[in-house]
Amino acid sequence: MGTKLPENVQPRFHVFHPMNTAGTTWLRESDLVFVNKRPYAILSWSHGKKGDVSEVVIKLNSKMLKHDQPDDPVYRYEGEIQDPRRS
Repeated sequence: MGTKLPENVQPRFHVFHPMNTAGTTWLRESDLVFVNKRPYAILSWSHGKKGDVSEVVIKLNSKMLKHDQPDDPVYRYEGEIQDPRRS
């Protein structure tokens, strides 16, 4: 966590990844963005009244990110992510 996305980032991709929330693992879909060629899953984001953006972003290990078809906007992640919003 603690990563801040550049302004005006437009996610064009999605990633399916295992998410562990309080000891339960489930499959989740998130927006996927690349910043300086590094992949990040956007778990949530919201826009405030004054244009402020609140986001929960996880840096992904690029070696665990798989993409089967070059023209497909959907990726899969082969590592489990701990939900940063839960303990």
